[in-house]
Amino acid sequence: VEDLKLLPGFKAELIYSVPKGQQGSWVSMTNAPDGGLFVSDQGDAGIFHIMPATLGTAEAKSAITSVPAQISGAHGLYWAFDGLYAHKSEGENKGLYKVTDSTGDGDLDNVDFLMPIDGGGEHGPHAILKTADGEALYIAAGNHTYLPEISGSQAPSNWGEDLLLPRRWDPSGHAKGRMAPGGWICRVTPDGKDWHVISSGYRNEYDIAMNPEGELFTFDADMEYDTGMKWYRPTRVSHVVSGSELGWRGGTGKWLDYFEDSNPPTLDIGPGSPTGVVFGTGAKFPAKYQHALFILDWTFGTIHAVHMTPSGASYEAVKEEFVSGVPLPVTDSVIGADGAFYFTVGGRGLQSALYRVYYAGDEPTEAATRKESKKTVKARALRHKLEAFHGGVHADAVETAWEHMGSTDRFIRFAARIAVENQPVDEWSALALNETDPMTASLALIALSRQGDASLQGDLIEALGRFNLTKTDETTTLALL
Repeated sequence: VEDLKLLPGFKAELIYSVPKGQQGSWVSMTNAPDGGLFVSDQGDAGIFHIMPATLGTAEAKSAITSVPAQISGAHGLYWAFDGLYAHKSEGENKGLYKVTDSTGDGDLDNVDFLMPIDGGGEHGPHAILKTADGEALYIAAGNHTYLPEISGSQAPSNWGEDLLLPRRWDPSGHAKGRMAPGGWICRVTPDGKDWHVISSGYRNEYDIAMNPEGELFTFDADMEYDTGMKWYRPTRVSHVVSGSELGWRGGTGKWLDYFEDSNPPTLDIGPGSPTGVVFGTGAKFPAKYQHALFILDWTFGTIHAVHMTPSGASYEAVKEEFVSGVPLPVTDSVIGADGAFYFTVGGRGLQSALYRVYYAGDEPTEAATRKESKKTVKARALRHKLEAFHGGVHADAVETAWEHMGSTDRFIRFAARIAVENQPVDEWSALALNETDPMTASLALIALSRQGDASLQGDLIEALGRFNLTKTDETTTLALL
């Protein structure tokens, strides 16, 4: 612990060093209802409950016990609806489980298999998190994971791969044949039976986190073999909005950030291996860090604090190194009941440990609220209004959304286009073909190319030809192209 690099005012404690070969290599963690923690081994050693020693009592011992339920290999753990959800990504029978106490003695001994998932390993089933309304779960998975049977999707689910140039798959064969939608995030009912797609197009988003405004974020992986190529995409922090598409495709087929039918990253990080993410909500930290998104990079042994500023209907961000070490293969993190930041190291059979970081400086640490401008609050409310039209047919969707298709705010015009795409094409195809505003037309014609049939192609190209690209700004020109 003395080798960790920390920010001024912060201190760290080594809570527990896992005996080599005895309790596995820990890759996921969540808060327990008794103020403790649950962690899962990547292999078959099981799930463990930890009651950390009281903060500031270095001489005290933390209590580590094995959960009786026979389940392991979970890349996602989350306590909700009176049970421990586990998203099993290793071994046999991969999928979503719920672990409960069948006798009332406090021991988790009962395992219910809720939904099998076709996919596994380090690009398989991942994080679990309760939704903002508290009525369901968000569940994430990497690009080697096929969707289970879904009840619906916020964006139309006619995923396709219409590449202009011939695709070249990765020469080593990595992810060869893996097609859209790539990695995904679903809203799932507590019984694990109903799955509805919220977002897609990720390479390997391991974890998800929600800020106090109820906005969801993730940290997605790069494809390290692509480094130096035109289609290389760095690891990225992304705002997970309704119907979002992040544009991962296999090999050279990856979408570029300016594609209007994808969402731009909130922040490019660079090379690395994303693992756990958590917001500082509830931490006894200075206000700046209570609002931060903490992202873990396994390869470079670094935890970044990503500081976000509301901007329009989304956010802008900068990063700051929060904790680092050599080596420090960080896997997951939570804000504990005591207001400290807990993180695990391990993965791929490495020796695991549990650390705690707390603030001992002079700045105030009482709960802080973010001050926002009326402009950003209004923009986010408008995006939410448009997102209410996602996932189904609504009578007022086209009329309401159309005026926002040409918005200067990319997240608003994205939400408007997805609202329109969910409606029957014959309701809005003529509007798209006759639209005279260049930006609105570009979004409308993109929508038509995605949801219309081949008979519209000639009319669509003729409609595009009305616009003089020498008289449009760069954003509009790229959208029209």
